[in-house]
Amino acid sequence: MFGFVVLHYLVDDATAQCVDSILEYCGGESCRIVIVDNDSANGSFERLQARYAETPGVTLLHNAANEGFARGNNVGYRYCKSQLHCDYIVTINNDAMLTNVDFMPLCTEDYAQTHCGVIGPDIVSLKDGRHQNPSYGIIRTRSEVNRQIRRFRAILLLLHLHLYEPLVRLKQRLGHQSAADSPYTHATAEADANRPYKLHGACLIFTPAFVQHYDEPFDPRTFLYFEEHILWMRCQTAGLTMHYDPRIVVKHVEDASTDSMSATTRRKMIFTLGNYVRSLKVLGTYTH
Repeated sequence: MFGFVVLHYLVDDATAQCVDSILEYCGGESCRIVIVDNDSANGSFERLQARYAETPGVTLLHNAANEGFARGNNVGYRYCKSQLHCDYIVTINNDAMLTNVDFMPLCTEDYAQTHCGVIGPDIVSLKDGRHQNPSYGIIRTRSEVNRQIRRFRAILLLLHLHLYEPLVRLKQRLGHQSAADSPYTHATAEADANRPYKLHGACLIFTPAFVQHYDEPFDPRTFLYFEEHILWMRCQTAGLTMHYDPRIVVKHVEDASTDSMSATTRRKMIFTLGNYVRSLKVLGTYTH
């Protein structure tokens, strides 16, 4: 049995597109879908309730507060494990869509061959066509965590002092990279077996080995960001491997919910970087 957890916040059109893609490619007796609403206050949850009221295999859960990515997905994962007794649990962003009619058979084949803990598909960004899996920029030492915290705190200070934008314009004129470049190493379309990689959080397939070991996939201390790094650490701790399968393709629109929440670029940057710092502190508890 496959359980799909779709975390919803505000944008019901995106969530419906995601859910409909699951129903199209994986619908049937062996598939269950759990939509978890992170306390949307715009009527979108009620619209989803009406839309899927008569759809077999679709359950809607409502959180009393916005729990963020980790805790919100944990709610759906726990429901899939304890109530629906799913063998495989897939967490998928509401701005992502399945494309494979053989999604479930490929996952079970991968697990039979590798006995891995987590499977990652080829996630293709609809913004720029970039392949977002796998990624090799894993932050796994205490010194690197601290360096990134200092870096993001410095950018936050510049933003609050309204000095960041002039500095970026100056650096651009001088031909330097932006100070806010992501710490992530860009993904490639091929996995290097000799290098450890993490898997993008837009779609993660947790296999029976992982589901049997963990009651929650994500550390509940984070709200948003760096969940992939922490998940890599959790797999290392449990002796579980990650497996990238380019045969499974997921399309990713990107940032539908966070874009709807933060209207301006500056406000969104402050929101993002603040959560970067908080999540990095959590990641630091896994490092040496």
